[in-house]
Amino acid sequence: MKQFVLILFTATSLFACNNNKQETDPKQQPAVITAADTGDSVNIRNVILDFYTWYTGNYDKMMGYQLYRGINKMDQPPYKINWDEVKRYQAFIKDSVPQLGKDFLDNQMKMFRQCDSAFKVDLADEIPYGFDYDWYTNSQEEPSYLLTGIRSSGKWIISINGDEASVEIGAPEDKNYVPGSLLLFVGLKKENGQWKIAKIGND
Repeated sequence: MKQFVLILFTATSLFACNNNKQETDPKQQPAVITAADTGDSVNIRNVILDFYTWYTGNYDKMMGYQLYRGINKMDQPPYKINWDEVKRYQAFIKDSVPQLGKDFLDNQMKMFRQCDSAFKVDLADEIPYGFDYDWYTNSQEEPSYLLTGIRSSGKWIISINGDEASVEIGAPEDKNYVPGSLLLFVGLKKENGQWKIAKIGND
C-alpha cells in the first residue's frame, strides 16, 4: 500500500478561513485540520490527544513506581532494575492506558534490560542510565507543556502505511515548519483494528 502523507494546514490559514466565526474554547477545537482527512488520521490524532490528556492528569501516579533502586543504599549507585515493580508498572499500563500498545510495552521492556546492563557496567554514575528524561514526552519538560503544544500545533504530518503510521508534530511557535524540526514524533501500529502508540521519539 502506498504511503499517504497528510500535510496539515497551519494555524494562520485556519484562522483566515474562519475569521467570521465566533471563537470557541481551544480545548474544544480540533488540534489539527487536514487537507484530506481520513478516518485513520482522525483516529490517530485522537489516540495521541487522549493519551497526553490522560498522562498529564496521571503524571504523579506514573512517576510513583520505583523502577530502579540502589543495591547498597536505596537512592545511590550502583543501581539495578526492580523487576517486580516493572511488572506491576507494565500491568498498570496494560490495564489503564489503552492508547499504549503491545509494541510500546515490548520496546519499553527492552529499554529496561538495556538500563540494567548499563548499571552493571557503570557502577558510580549518580544519574541512572535511561532515567534522565521523560519517556513519554521524549524530553525533560512537564507533560502539561507538551499537551499545550500538541493542542495548539497546526503542523501535523501523518504518514500511514498499511497497519503502521508515523506522526510528526511541529512546534506551534515555528512559523516555517521544516520536517525534522519536531515538537514530538509518535509511531503507531494497529492492533485488532485499533491504532495504538508503539513508539515515542525518533532517536
